[in-house]
Amino acid sequence: MSGANWSEAFLEAQAAELGAAQNTLAAYARDLADFTIWLRRQGSDHKTASQPDIERYLVYCDAQGLAKSTRARRLSSIKQLFRFAFEERLRKDNPAIRIKGPGKDQRLPKTLSVEDVDRLLNGARHL
Repeated sequence: MSGANWSEAFLEAQAAELGAAQNTLAAYARDLADFTIWLRRQGSDHKTASQPDIERYLVYCDAQGLAKSTRARRLSSIKQLFRFAFEERLRKDNPAIRIKGPGKDQRLPKTLSVEDVDRLLNGARHL
């Protein structure tokens, strides 16, 4: 079974077993298609991809300027695909199992409460 077929089987399983939403399935399909194309350009495929290959793909995504959230979603799609492949005995190992995601950006609060503003002003007065 080719990598593209792995992706199709994975997406079918997500739809049937988990009742995944169409938007979720479409995002998985886009993410996995991009990864599959990248693997082919590297002379690899899903059957032979290693942990370093997946890590290089994530570096490639970062170099493309993709947001952390996009890279995290792509990694999640890849991890789920390889977990599926392992569970279905398409692979004897799961090369994505130990890869950590890029994490989330720390965001500042949109607004401060009145109490927070009072604390800031009081703190500034004591400096």
